[in-house]
Amino acid sequence: MSDPKEPRISSPSDRGVVHRPIDDRQSERHRETANVSNRLLEALTQQEMAQLLDALFEVMSSEQQECAIAQLGIETQQTIQQILASPPTGDRTQASETQIISLAKQAQTWSELWQQWDAIVCEASVEEGQYIYQEVDWEPPYFDETTFVEDLEKVASKMRPLIPTAFEREFTPEGDFALALLEAEAEVAGSLPDWMEIVNGLCIERQLTCCVLEWAWLTLQGQGEDAFGLAQCIQEYDGLFCDVVLDRDAILDFFSQLPETQKQCLFDGLSANKETAFWKSQLENVSSPWHCLYLDLVEQYAPDRYLDSLRETIPQQWQNGLPIIEAFLEQQNYAQSQQVIEETLEALLASRRDISWTPETSLLFVALGLYCDREPGNITTLLRYARQTAEALNQPERANALEIQQITFSQWFDWSAMFAAFTEIPLSAATRQALFGCWRDYVARLSKPRTYGYGYMALKAVKTWWVQWLINSIADSKKGAKWFERKMTQWLADLPGDKTELGEEYDLLRLLTKDLTEIQHGGASDYPQFYRVVIRPQELKSQDDRARRDYLQQYAPADLLERAIDYWKAHLHRFVPKPELAQKSNYTEHARWMAALKELSPQDYQILLASWRVDHKRRRNLWKAMKQVDLENGEMRETRERGETRERGETRGVIDAETRGGGV
Repeated sequence: MSDPKEPRISSPSDRGVVHRPIDDRQSERHRETANVSNRLLEALTQQEMAQLLDALFEVMSSEQQECAIAQLGIETQQTIQQILASPPTGDRTQASETQIISLAKQAQTWSELWQQWDAIVCEASVEEGQYIYQEVDWEPPYFDETTFVEDLEKVASKMRPLIPTAFEREFTPEGDFALALLEAEAEVAGSLPDWMEIVNGLCIERQLTCCVLEWAWLTLQGQGEDAFGLAQCIQEYDGLFCDVVLDRDAILDFFSQLPETQKQCLFDGLSANKETAFWKSQLENVSSPWHCLYLDLVEQYAPDRYLDSLRETIPQQWQNGLPIIEAFLEQQNYAQSQQVIEETLEALLASRRDISWTPETSLLFVALGLYCDREPGNITTLLRYARQTAEALNQPERANALEIQQITFSQWFDWSAMFAAFTEIPLSAATRQALFGCWRDYVARLSKPRTYGYGYMALKAVKTWWVQWLINSIADSKKGAKWFERKMTQWLADLPGDKTELGEEYDLLRLLTKDLTEIQHGGASDYPQFYRVVIRPQELKSQDDRARRDYLQQYAPADLLERAIDYWKAHLHRFVPKPELAQKSNYTEHARWMAALKELSPQDYQILLASWRVDHKRRRNLWKAMKQVDLENGEMRETRERGETRERGETRGVIDAETRGGGV
């Protein structure tokens, strides 16, 4: 941008203000006064100048003040008179907080802000300037577009209140913000090295977007254009920008706040041009602000066309099917409601083309996976509409299956609620078995600890395990606790002692040990070191923890934890990490595992320790880590013993003192 020019401000003489003639002596006094004022401005701070003015106003009479003010320009006179007439700062009400600023001061501020804008763009054009950022030495630097945009936004937030006056009074430089952005974009992009680029675009924020819109709107109004002309202008800007993207919400809000007559003009213009290449792509793109704005205008000015327009967008945005379904339900047009439900579900599941879903065969909650966390409210609303439609069309099996679908979304982790739903809601045996199996396997999948392969070996997978057995024993009265006990007994007996052969069963045993420890001991294990190092309960959390433990407490045999601990005692020495596989001679984990083994199975600990002393005698860091663990334990023991000795000594001292003082 070129250097800012002096703002064009109408002088008092331009406005017909007549001044009294002054003689040569008065002219000389004015020159002397001007010389003094310039010297004062150079010599004093702003605060000191304010103190001087306060002192002068205090000693000057009202007539003298009026005489002095009359020598100034008309705009300046009006500003000073408004300030003098306003109440002191401490007495102002909230309604009178508007700052009084002279026109010349506003012009000066406007010019200074554009200078700040130019300085930011200039800095962004420097190859090693402040907007070139490098996080670490070994990574290449990049252009920090976020900070650049934020700095422009700060300037724009100060410019925006000045725009109406700047446009009317023709302040310089002219505030064509779109042109300024085009120049900034070109200047920055052209100055970056060939290997560096603006990666994420220049996503302009709200205040600067409003500056672009407000200046363009003032310009177009002066040319006799309406709101549709402004929309076309903004679209043309968008076509010229390479990296700049205006704020979507700011565009929506600006046009939504226009007068009704202008919004009607915008609607008429968009409706007449919606099939042109210029507008068709925008109005059909659900991410475009023009699409959202047009739908709002259709709803306001042509409500009979609103639902049809909305229905066209369902493949891009499935949520748009919900108001259409709701309207058909209100009209009791259940056939059309069913049709739109199918269209909406197809759009919802578009990203999961590998899944064929019907309410009677699988759970939508499971089919959607993590997507459910982003849209739970809209999805459950869709299921509720589908259930209402099925009931109205006399489809009881589908309606009941959809009720199960709704419950699953909110209570899948509450086992008792799910068991009650499958028991009380009438379903055919095939539908119940399909939905129940889907829920059970989902719970098992979510409960299973997330563990990856050791090295380059994939873990041996386990499809059916004790959570599924527990759920089956609860659901089938013929199985019950006895069946679950037999399954667990056989499973523990068949567990191999080699960690590679265990595969996923290793972590399933950890989860069982954790759950049983929390049931019987509230998480305070008899073997705390083993519990912290091997079981690592903090890693074994899922949303259905409480429900799983509650039923495990009812169905597990009383000695199941003892049996699990027996397995760990027999095989833990095989699971201790091997020192030869240590990374960068770090043996902290090896020492911690040995401490856990010593706590759980002292005999196996001694055998393994003797083996290590032979095989790894040269690994000094290993023995240092082992010694540190032993020293920590010893220090804790010594601290406790010192505390007990000190307590006994203090007690004896009290007794001796009482005895000397004649006490008991």
